[in-house]
Amino acid sequence: MSLQRILPVLSLALIVGCSESSNVNVSSDAGQEETPISATGENAAPPIQTVGESTTADPEPTGATPVDKLPTTKEGWLARGLTEEQYYVTQEKGTERHHANEYWDNNRTGKYLCLCCGQTLFDSKTKYKSGTGWPSFFQPDSSESVAEHKDRSFFSVRTEVVCKNCGAHLGHVFDDGPQPTGLRYCMNSAALRFEEAAKSKEE
Repeated sequence: MSLQRILPVLSLALIVGCSESSNVNVSSDAGQEETPISATGENAAPPIQTVGESTTADPEPTGATPVDKLPTTKEGWLARGLTEEQYYVTQEKGTERHHANEYWDNNRTGKYLCLCCGQTLFDSKTKYKSGTGWPSFFQPDSSESVAEHKDRSFFSVRTEVVCKNCGAHLGHVFDDGPQPTGLRYCMNSAALRFEEAAKSKEE
């Protein structure tokens, strides 16, 4: 075979060989680039944190208002919303008129709270008709509801009932109530705030 015929064949072989080698290298590089980096590897970036962002909402205040957040003067109590009669009853140990107050004949279901601080005092389940003209209960809602003190005013000895949280005057307790306690917590409506229970869908 002459040299003129051999040279074209050799040139073609060289071109094909270089092309195949180039394809292999490119394919290998592409495979390396597509390999994902493990998130758990040593070089994994730390999780992004948003500054100042909170995942939980602040809890809403519940229960009775702390004593240090309550007024200490008559002006402060009136500005808080108490009427003159409510101030007289709760802060000056007064007594409202019988049969002429808000809750003496209230038959709704719910809780009776301290007007001054919101402490839960009595449940409507323990309310009964005493015939006195004042809302009467045979027991407090819990051991943390009320406190009792000796009252020697008006030339007699009685047991005063006050809010255990803020000390607001509520009324008096007597030992002529129904069973199972035999007690009558005779309260002033002016010292109470009624919170009606939510009605069920069946009602």
